[in-house]
Amino acid sequence: MALETFALPPAARRRMTLDALTDLTQGDLADRLRLEAAARILCTVRRVAEMVQEGSLPGGVAAPAVVQDWNPRLTTAREHAETMTPAQIDRLLAEAPGWAEAVLLARPAQRHAA
Repeated sequence: MALETFALPPAARRRMTLDALTDLTQGDLADRLRLEAAARILCTVRRVAEMVQEGSLPGGVAAPAVVQDWNPRLTTAREHAETMTPAQIDRLLAEAPGWAEAVLLARPAQRHAA
């Protein structure tokens, strides 16, 4: 995965660096990254469901179990991820790659592009 680079003013770079150092010293950086990953997966699952409804992706691939109780009209992906237990987040992070592969395999024309 390529990293994006962009120019930030020195004050902004300094603030981001100090914030990252604070996160590292408090030991919560890994937890924040896990929540962010879970929220991104939730968003992807929602988008796939929308694409299935509009007919641009075939249905039949069940979403990871821990996603099925999320209602995106009531809470954001991040809010839902914050309510999940560590075990649920672990399960989502473990199930997501297999789920994504199954979605791609269900659409043979996409298999070679992925």
